[in-house]
Amino acid sequence: MNIYNHYLNKKKMFLGILFMLSTIQVGAQDFRDEVEDSLKAFSERNAAAADWIKTYNSSYDYAVFFPFDDEKDPLAGKDRVKVLEEKYKHLSGQLKKIKDARIRQYLGHLNEDARINFLTRILPKNDARRKEMISGIDVNSWLGLYNYLPQRVIKASMDASLDSLYGHDMTEYGLAKMQAISARVTNAKVRHALLDDCAYDVLLYGKDYADIDRFWKPYCEMVGSDSSLIHKYAYMVEAIKNTKRGMMAPEFFFTDREGKVHSSKEFLGKVVYIDCWATWCGPCCREIPYLEKRVAEYQGNGKVRFVSISMDSNRQAWLKKLDKDNPAWEQFILDKVQDEALSKAFGINGIPRFILLNADGTIADSDAFRPSDKDFHQQLDAVLNK
Repeated sequence: MNIYNHYLNKKKMFLGILFMLSTIQVGAQDFRDEVEDSLKAFSERNAAAADWIKTYNSSYDYAVFFPFDDEKDPLAGKDRVKVLEEKYKHLSGQLKKIKDARIRQYLGHLNEDARINFLTRILPKNDARRKEMISGIDVNSWLGLYNYLPQRVIKASMDASLDSLYGHDMTEYGLAKMQAISARVTNAKVRHALLDDCAYDVLLYGKDYADIDRFWKPYCEMVGSDSSLIHKYAYMVEAIKNTKRGMMAPEFFFTDREGKVHSSKEFLGKVVYIDCWATWCGPCCREIPYLEKRVAEYQGNGKVRFVSISMDSNRQAWLKKLDKDNPAWEQFILDKVQDEALSKAFGINGIPRFILLNADGTIADSDAFRPSDKDFHQQLDAVLNK
């Protein structure tokens, strides 16, 4: 559901293609299971390649090279480029242990792509080496998708000022990205993946759209017969249309730890700050200490109510987390039907997700600010003091 899962799911899909050395189509819902089965079979057949892949995964670790601001930096004081080059050279040497020339070639390609991916993220945007590497990327390379190389080319070809639209109406960003894809990409699989990314970016990270159809209609025309993408994102478009500020919030249901079902109508009379999260979601759990602090700061304020709604499929994991943390605010969980209904109503395709409702049941913000945001008080108080 969250953005990291989106990245990891794609990573599994693309790596599976390398393992199987085949041309499986992306987009099938059960593809992930096929990949994992093939990965297991591949590892059993070729121990040297399996060892190499384990080393690869530990070497090119985003958490090591690009830690979150609130996490300890494992490479503090070190030259990231030098560390990266050492890992790349080690993996290049280890390829010699793989006797199968076809597999060795694919994994060698993977290693080269990973080096470019990480270097273009580490080096400054105006660095000549970075520009040269990006200009040399084959935007139509299907294998390059694993390391997001075609995405790097498309992004570099767009006006950098469009980045300022993140968190706002991203229509112009989406249209520019579609234009860049149309002009540069001919490979059907790469085109599918990049159009998937385009819709994901616009619909997940944008908000306060004046008219989402300005993006969605030309997007559907460009996607054409690739109806899986339209089906994948249509519910988010409808949610954007139906959850604008000031609209009456759709009713949704959730369950407490005793198994009793509750309705969102029970919130009427107070401003409600809703945290949609899950125990398996790292970014969600990083917000919990901040939310705990916000709850304490507004203790005694009768105008606001803080509520956390878990999207865990594992109820026991949720209960274990509650017993451990003993949160001081209301906790609920969604069953499968409730999860699908809430996700559809609010277009939830990633967590953590925060929803702010006015006391009269209308929507203050369907994709609200986080507890960790510096201007949390300013934004919440503005709603409380209406």
